[in-house]
Amino acid sequence: MKPATVNRIIETLLTKIEAKDQEQGRFLVHDDFEQLNSRINLWAIRESVHDLKETTVTDLVDIPDDVEIKVTFAPPSFFIDVLGGKKNVPYWQVATVTRILRSSDIIFDPRGKLQQWVDQAPHIEWDPELIELKRQTSLLLLDRMNNRVREDMLADAFMWLIKAAEEAICVPLMEANAFKIGTATLLLDVLRDFDIDLYTFFVNLLRIPSFTPEKLENARKELETLADRLYQLNIKTDREMWILAAFVSINESERRLNQSQKAEAEFPTRLFETAVGELWQGYWLVAQDPRKEVKLDPWVIASFWNHFSFAELDEEWLLEQEKKIKELLPH
Repeated sequence: MKPATVNRIIETLLTKIEAKDQEQGRFLVHDDFEQLNSRINLWAIRESVHDLKETTVTDLVDIPDDVEIKVTFAPPSFFIDVLGGKKNVPYWQVATVTRILRSSDIIFDPRGKLQQWVDQAPHIEWDPELIELKRQTSLLLLDRMNNRVREDMLADAFMWLIKAAEEAICVPLMEANAFKIGTATLLLDVLRDFDIDLYTFFVNLLRIPSFTPEKLENARKELETLADRLYQLNIKTDREMWILAAFVSINESERRLNQSQKAEAEFPTRLFETAVGELWQGYWLVAQDPRKEVKLDPWVIASFWNHFSFAELDEEWLLEQEKKIKELLPH
């Protein structure tokens, strides 16, 4: 997207801010592939909101049809809790705040508050308690994997294994004070420069080399159909928000796959890996079913197994991967 178009859209949006909104400022959040995107991602900090709320802007005139404008509204406390070192702040909040402050542009800051936050961002460090929580979460997920192995539920075990690996990989990254963590796609990006062996391990665990564009598209369409059906069955239940979040990953997987087939230079591989990572994230979110003893939906697991499994995947292979994951966790 041309900078002039971006600036025009931002200026138009800023004219819509009213005093009643109690807005402290706005960030323009950058994307690793933003030169390929027709999407503008903004964070608006408002005293009048209490929780994060994402919305898509659709009422601007003279905006190209292919431009997507997303605004996330956040209360100041979302940032202040992290910058102030408040205890019991979720790790994803710490990671999100730090990424925004370190890799975004301030486009509205009438009282200079956002600039103060940006100036503090280089001093943010991971709390050792959050690192230990990540370690314990990974071990818990490995326990679930072993329970499923004992019950000969290899598909469920494989899903728990991948999620346990995600959590475990975060531990050395957090110890190195890296903040680009939280999802498979973020981990893939940071691991390329952090540890090539760990990057290769995670790429293979996600089965990225086994996917072709056609196979990826077929899996995405199947998951999307499943998600649509399950959403209709779970409106106003504990699963509704999980499935809604999955649609974000499903749509992002489609976007990145399409971009990977048109991109040049180093981008096709990174975009394709991102597309597979988003597909995995979608499967993980749709599969969550708190009502079941094993916590995973069998219909989703069957689809996941169909697209992610391979001939050598057995109990021995799973336990070998468990050993590798545990090597990432300090004792």
